[in-house]
Amino acid sequence: MAVGRAGGRTPRWAVVCTVFGALLMLVSGGALVAAEFAMSRVSGAIREGDLFGQEADPDYGEDITGPLNILLAGLDTRPSRPDETPRADAIMIVHINRTLDRGYMISLPRDTLVDIPPDSDSGYLGGRDRLNAAMFHGADPAPGEDGPNVERGFALLASTVSQLTGIERFDAGVVLRFEGFRDIVDAMGGVTVDLQERIISEHRQPDGRHREVGCGSYCGPQMVYEPGSPPCAEATEEGGPFRCELEGWQALDVVRQRKSLEEGDYGRQENQQRVLEAMMERAVSRDMVTNPVGLDRLLQAVGDAMIFDGRGNEVIDFAFALRNLRPAALVSFGLTGDSIGVGSDYQGEELHPEAFDLFDALNQGQLDQFILENPELVSGG
Repeated sequence: MAVGRAGGRTPRWAVVCTVFGALLMLVSGGALVAAEFAMSRVSGAIREGDLFGQEADPDYGEDITGPLNILLAGLDTRPSRPDETPRADAIMIVHINRTLDRGYMISLPRDTLVDIPPDSDSGYLGGRDRLNAAMFHGADPAPGEDGPNVERGFALLASTVSQLTGIERFDAGVVLRFEGFRDIVDAMGGVTVDLQERIISEHRQPDGRHREVGCGSYCGPQMVYEPGSPPCAEATEEGGPFRCELEGWQALDVVRQRKSLEEGDYGRQENQQRVLEAMMERAVSRDMVTNPVGLDRLLQAVGDAMIFDGRGNEVIDFAFALRNLRPAALVSFGLTGDSIGVGSDYQGEELHPEAFDLFDALNQGQLDQFILENPELVSGG
């Protein structure tokens, strides 16, 4: 899988957002076609919602044909703060080509300054704000509501992303919550990840207990991921990558860290993508897809973490439509931008012009040509 870099302040939940992609790979790879019990479990395990404020549309709910655009949002929602209105900590577009055998993942920097449309249901009047705030403004409880309305927040986020990118309609939407990531990795039996540099955790102690954030080594011992220190093996060569066997809390910890990395946010996104690749490889591994108990546990974990809206089609419908899509046929883009404001006056990010060229190429079905002309937006370019 090719992996790009996002500019500005990288969303820390890009990996969480694309867990849905791992589920699609699992299904499309033939596991569920070969296991009839799992086909019914997929539809039953995943919560469906109205993420688009969906009006009646006869074109939806019928056979799925390409190209497709799927919008994914990762939310930092926690059981300890159930009444807190969430923001979208990660926003990603998954574009599938006309023949449904090639995919493109575009991470949108969460701090991108955008015009957010008004929302009459929540009472939001519209305005200029960071992209992740669209979820917040839409989900903010209206008078008489008991708590945040995530489905309404997603609908406003979708409208905002449509306005930014020119994508008129999304064919499906996915919300994934903060705490579900750990459970998904554990349901897989952990993941094997090759890291490129030593990582010092700001969030966890070596035994997995949480640390107070923001006070460095003064808050007690820190979990360190380094060659030869569990859960990591020695590097194969001096200064080279080293392999780590991560359980759920460790994988989540790795994708959150940036302060100890040489490239900061850029390094964090690269680690996010490495963990994502490891999750996808694990999801389609033979010992996973031939293990009914393990497969059922994985599906349940994904279902508990996810809200899905296929606009009339179920997850299993998309899985069947994307049966020829493979992990190697996915390309990830990173969008670059400039910070607006200085220091404490930081306001957000302004995307570079090539981001809008990418959106034009997507809408015109010319992403492959765009890659040839702009290889720097894809890892290895």
